[in-house]
Amino acid sequence: METVFKNKWFYRLLIIYIFLLLIWNTYMVITGNLLGLIAIVIELALLYLLFNKHRLAKTAIQFWAIIMMLGPGLSIIGKLIKSATGDDLNFIVDSLVQNLLLFTFGLLIYYFNKKTVFLRERELN
Repeated sequence: METVFKNKWFYRLLIIYIFLLLIWNTYMVITGNLLGLIAIVIELALLYLLFNKHRLAKTAIQFWAIIMMLGPGLSIIGKLIKSATGDDLNFIVDSLVQNLLLFTFGLLIYYFNKKTVFLRERELN
């Protein structure tokens, strides 16, 4: 079995996005945030699965996208509750926009992965 990406743009943009996250998390580790090591390992595993078109690539991308939506989604809910209680909106807006972008990226990745990525039997040459 191998993973087939019907939408080549999705495949390329996904790899670019993961590389950008890998660069960002490497910077975070260099500056002292060792939690970035977890993200680096996950991103390297995803890139390995994507480049080899491994049969687990579709499932791994789905789980990763769900995790990408879960964290920012909970943060968005928390910030909305904070703003409803009368907290300072100027401090919340920047973080809220960032979390909305991350949630949107996760949602788009999940959607395109579900609609344009398939598994098929590997052809023998």
